[in-house]
Amino acid sequence: MEEKKTMLQVAVAALQDKKGESIVQLHIGERSVIADDFLIVSGNSHSQMDALLDGVEEAMGRAGYTPRDREGSSDGGWILIDYNDLVIHIFLREMREFYDLEHTWRDVTRTAY
Repeated sequence: MEEKKTMLQVAVAALQDKKGESIVQLHIGERSVIADDFLIVSGNSHSQMDALLDGVEEAMGRAGYTPRDREGSSDGGWILIDYNDLVIHIFLREMREFYDLEHTWRDVTRTAY
């Protein structure tokens, strides 16, 4: 449990450092086997999305966390980084509104950072 908390703290700090907007944690573990938590963040541009990606991967790597998978690209407006228990979604604002994960998972515990 403490390890998951540390992982989340490292990711949130990295996203905040790169000025990620509207950072939200959705605790989906009680409703899904996909992961324990989603961490969702918005970027204002493709270059900011790339900076968010680089920043979070660098910080997570320094902390000893290796992603299982990565999908999407800033050109597509959505990037997913899968750290097993934590899945990080980096969106352009309009793509975040389109996919609306917060609404899809509206019945789970939500924490805003």
